Amino acid sequence: MRILVPSLLTLLLACGPAEPTPILEVKSVSGHVRYQQGNQSLQADLLLPDSTDRVPSFLGSAMEPIGQLPTDRFRHYATGDLPSVLRFGVDADGETTATFSFVSHPIYVDSLPDTLYRSEAVNFPVADRGLTEVESLVLFFEPTDRSTPKRILVTGPTATGTVSLPTSAIDDIAPGEYEVYIVKQRLFKDQIRTVKASIQTEFFTRSAPVTVQ
Repeated sequence: MRILVPSLLTLLLACGPAEPTPILEVKSVSGHVRYQQGNQSLQADLLLPDSTDRVPSFLGSAMEPIGQLPTDRFRHYATGDLPSVLRFGVDADGETTATFSFVSHPIYVDSLPDTLYRSEAVNFPVADRGLTEVESLVLFFEPTDRSTPKRILVTGPTATGTVSLPTSAIDDIAPGEYEVYIVKQRLFKDQIRTVKASIQTEFFTRSAPVTVQ
């Protein structure tokens, strides 16, 4: 009868350490989207971690390189209504594309009263939903006499799309004639595979004339 005894070397090889899992580098992409309701202009800027010949896309169209390729800066400009979904496409690994999508929630200034009284609080709707914790509103009061403008900041989260201005906020605004517009700011963050995106969005309403008394 023959008994097979594995050699010590064979046992060591069989029980040796496993191959280490490669650590993939995470690339960070930053961008900015700005929409102005007054002239319906949309501008999107994207900054990649490295210069590349692989052009990213925005809303399904190739973005324009800023300067000559290869570059790390790209831009898209368009006019028209704001799309309900904003979408960036970025090269992930030379073979696949990481697509970042987020819903745009516009606001409006139409319900702002044409007269504000410094001694009275005021409530008016500006959106169909409340603000999240990564969203904020800035109300800009631009004096028609071109004196120093005033700003009122509203931060999220809020329960509804109604803005409530207490008398303390309005009392800080001097009596006079103003052009008022609202800016909604939002920070979008996401990661797909090895690409991490951080996109700042700004939505500017049209201006509305307001009298402060």
